[in-house]
Parts: sequence; structure tokens; C-alpha cells
Amino acid sequence: MTHYEITFADPAGHLLEITLTLSQPASEQRLAMPTWIPGSYLIREFARHVVTLSAEQAGRAVAATKIDKATWQVATDGRAPLTVRYRVYAWDHSVRACSFDDTRGFVNPAACLLEDVSLPGRPCTLDIHAPGFVGGDAWHCATALSPIAVSERGFGRYHAEKYDELIDHAIECSAFTEFRFTAGGVPHRFVVSGRHRGDLERLQADAARICQGHCDLFGGSAPFAHYLFQLHVVDSGYGGIEHRNSTALIASRHDLPASGEASISEGYLGLLELISHEYFHAWNVKRIMPAAFRGTHGYDTTRESYTRLLWLFEGFTSYYDSLMLRRVGLITDADYLKLLGRKLTGLLRSPGRQLQSAADASFDAWIKLYRADENAINAQFSYYTRGSLIALALDLQQREIGEDAPTLDDIMHGLWRTFGQSGRGVPEAPEALFSQWAQRDLGEFFARYVHGTEDPDWGALLASFDIDYETRPAASASDRGGNASESEKINTRTLGMLLAEDRGQSILKAVVSGSAAWSAGLSAGDVLVALDGLRASGNTLEKHLARLDPGTTIDVVWFRGDELRQGKLTLPDPAHDTVWLSIDHDHEYGKERRERWLGKHGEDGSIEPSELRLSWHTVSAKD
Repeated sequence: MTHYEITFADPAGHLLEITLTLSQPASEQRLAMPTWIPGSYLIREFARHVVTLSAEQAGRAVAATKIDKATWQVATDGRAPLTVRYRVYAWDHSVRACSFDDTRGFVNPAACLLEDVSLPGRPCTLDIHAPGFVGGDAWHCATALSPIAVSERGFGRYHAEKYDELIDHAIECSAFTEFRFTAGGVPHRFVVSGRHRGDLERLQADAARICQGHCDLFGGSAPFAHYLFQLHVVDSGYGGIEHRNSTALIASRHDLPASGEASISEGYLGLLELISHEYFHAWNVKRIMPAAFRGTHGYDTTRESYTRLLWLFEGFTSYYDSLMLRRVGLITDADYLKLLGRKLTGLLRSPGRQLQSAADASFDAWIKLYRADENAINAQFSYYTRGSLIALALDLQQREIGEDAPTLDDIMHGLWRTFGQSGRGVPEAPEALFSQWAQRDLGEFFARYVHGTEDPDWGALLASFDIDYETRPAASASDRGGNASESEKINTRTLGMLLAEDRGQSILKAVVSGSAAWSAGLSAGDVLVALDGLRASGNTLEKHLARLDPGTTIDVVWFRGDELRQGKLTLPDPAHDTVWLSIDHDHEYGKERRERWLGKHGEDGSIEPSELRLSWHTVSAKD
């Protein structure tokens, strides 16, 4: 048995005190801190947050020697219990690590709990101690770990079958607010930490619809006995990470719906997408997972776990996160098409998509996606976006074949039945399985869109659903696409400049390869001084460029470091790289096909849950 204790020791110093007790240690006991957290594919070196560490056995101090960046070795007699005490600095404000002060304690166990790597796979218990400092008596504890003996406030002892399970449950401790609902026949708890004035009744209703929609997609029931959402609201922030039956989220407090507000703001829409995305992961990546993630004792968090399938696990999840909002009636067809238009806009504006395939982007996630630099736009493309568009293309192609053809929903159900329910890992080459479930050869599809860098003919695909695919120039540097615009004015995006304002200076974050700015000799990090003889101010630059015509050549002056440089910049014709989609109401032949895809809704957006309970095609997988 491996036993842990977490004490919120020093809120001013942001220090967690952790005790690890091994009832039967090895004679040369090794303990390792994870280097990455499942769901976030970057080596994060959590051992760097360990401040002090000591060990004792039978009341006597024993030496704990660090033998590499994240591993300690302790010499023991192999008989008496070993106790290791250490302190962890916890001041990471993301969902990926630990954060602690006198208002909140958030613990991601993968970021702070040492693993017994000498005798792995043993059951674990964890004591979470209630804080003793002033104000700590208002705290409650929320985690999806299995309780053994806990107080009404949630503090006490929890259990996990093994370390892999233990680190897959985040811990939220604060004076949070909460609500509950049922979806998929099981209880769901939703806790919100941080100051806010959001309408939690509306959030409760919307979250319940999203969760039930995903449960219905996979047959109506949830794959867990209970589920926990942990939302931390801040002034500015966005993100989430999935766990096996919970998720930790962060969002702006201003993204919560306001009381009495009926419409969906951009911020609230983003929050609903985030909820939908992380919840879908309970099936897709937590249970349907790459074979590369299924080690003998679960995730190997001591080193990278390579897979070329993240386009499937993150990308397909990114496809279903917004699609489900439409299917359960939270957004309209127009809302959904706006979101798709923005994804397609991002595709057209990324030269890197022509160099990096979805499979390669997945494999290189460890060194590229989470470490994107100023050249990322030119050399790589996100497997989130590319994977979601692969899912869209495959789904539209299948639905175009005919009403009786298997859809992407059927393929997901095949993945769930074959791998999610059996505990087997998805092989690195799933083309044959996808072909079998789709009932057609998908070899060329995979070669072109998964392992290649081609883009489907979006106009032709969407036309079969009475959806017009149109492109236009960017109306401004901040134009994300998704809607119509008559503007064809030149702006900094037209020139290939991605700018950031810093203390009155216009600094180039990135320069698009082959663009006018690229040809003029500008590079990322340059400080733009003047264009066309005028100071390059963020307030006036766009207005001045809008008055100029394509073909005009202007002077450009910039600093590179402390050296002043100058050159000539010729204004190009605005590129048609901004996508917007609309329903062609002059045709009706694709209406039924579109409704089977997006869901059929009343004028008020209502939907009956039974409409989402799909009748699966009979498809099977061969070993």
C-alpha cells in the first residue's frame, strides 16, 4: 500500500507539504515525479517545484539521493515502512499543475505526487487535510477520487486502485459554489471557484443538455458512476484538461452568463465549447486511447509517449464539441456555421498546413505545438484544427453517400465498443478499422488528409448540404472570419504582419512566409517604426493602410535590436483567406441531409433528447 497526505502548509509561501509512506519499500527504493501530465503533451519537469525532501525509516533519517532530474533513490532495509516528506511550491495558475494561497488550493496530483517506480501498480490512499489557517474553515474539497472516510466538507481519506488512477483526479479546495444535475443516468457535480456574479441556474441547464447529448451519442449512458466539473473563474484566462471522470477548467468570470441574459455571448459560447470538449474526452482519449498510452501500469509519465493519433483524439473531440451545442439546441445553424467558418479561415491563413500533416503534427506535439515560436504559422499546423476538419470532411462524405450509410457517429461508436469498452489501445494505423466501419475503402482519404497535407474541396462537400462556402479578404487584422463583409481594405494582416502592441510600440509577433512584409525583409521581433513616412501607431496604422491601393509601394522603417533598418514594401491584392458559410435557402435537396447531421429543431431551438439516441448501424471490428 502507498499512502499520501497533502497539507496546505504555507499560503503566503504557496507551499504544499506532502507525506508519502510506503508500507513495504524496496531495498533500493526509487521515487519519481512525473515530467508531464496526461492530456497535455509537453515535458513540464514538475520536480523543479520540489523545495525540500527528506526520508526516515523506523524513526531514523535515511539518505534520499537524487539520481536524475526527477528521480530520488532511498536506501532502506526493505522491511520497515518508509516515510518521505517534501514540500512543493504551488503557484501555477493553469489547470496543469498546483496553485495555493489563502483563497484557494488546487492540486493536480501528477504535478506533485511522487510515484513508487520500484514497486509500481500498488493500491494508493490519499489524505487531504483541511487547512488550519485563518479563513480555511470556509473551504470545501471537491475531487472525483473514491472516498473512504471524508467529512461533510470533503476533506479526509480517498482511495485509488493504483498510481495511474490517483494522478487522474484533480483536487479543488476553496469556498466554492456548486450545483448538481443528472446526465446519462449518473450524478454530475459542478463546482465554481473564484468571485463571480454568473447565472449558475442557466449554466446548470446548459451543461446538463450538453452532457446528456454526449451520453446519447454513445448509447444513452455514462461510462462512469459520477462526474465532476471544477471551474475556476479569473479575470482573464481559458483552458481545460480532462481526467477520467472529471475535468478542471479555467475561464474568465465575464464569460459566465449574466442573470436575465437570454443570448449567448462570445465568451459564454467559448465556455460551453470548453465544457463540451472536455466532457467528450471522457470517452475519446480517457477510455478510447492510443495503444501508446496503455502501459503495464497506465501512463508512463517519466518520458514522452509518442503517437501519431492526436488528430483523432483531440481533433475529433474539437469537431464534436461545437457540433453538440447545435445538436442539443443551444446554438442555431447560423451560429454553428460561423464557428466552422472561423476554423476554415484559420486553415487558409496558415502556410504551415502545407508542410505538416495531421499525423506528423501529432507525433511532434512534444516539441512543436506547446512550444510554438514565431515561425509556427509557417512551419506547422494544429492537430486540433486539422483533426476537427478531417472529422468534418469524413462525416460529410459519409452522409453524402446516402441516408443508410454509416456516419462519423457510427465510427465513434465502433471505436467505443472495440476499444473503449474493452480497454484495448487504438493501433497507430487505424485505416482498416475506419474503412470497415465506414463500409468503404478510406485508404486514399487517410493518405491525402491524415498523412498528407491536402485540403478537401470544401465548397463541393458543403454544397450537398445546401451550404454555400465563400471567401473574402480580411476586413481588419482582428477579423476571425465566419461572417460576410464587403470590405476589401488593406490591413496589417494583408501585409503578412501579426502585430502586438507593447508600451506604445508595434512589435511583429510573426511574419507570414511569402507575404509583402516577408519580401520587404521584416522579421518577428522587429519593432515597426514607420510606414509610408508615418509613425506606426496601433491606433492609426490600420486606418492609414485602408486608404492605400494594391500595387502602391511605400517606405517601411523598423528597429531590429538597436539597429535602424528601412526598406520598400509593395501592397498586395488582399487575399481571399477569410471564410464564411451560409445556408442556401433557394435549394431544398440537402435540407434533410443537413438536419440529420446537425439535428432537427423547432423554431425556438428546442430538441427532444430522444432525437439524439441514434440507431447504430451494425458494424464490427476484426482483431
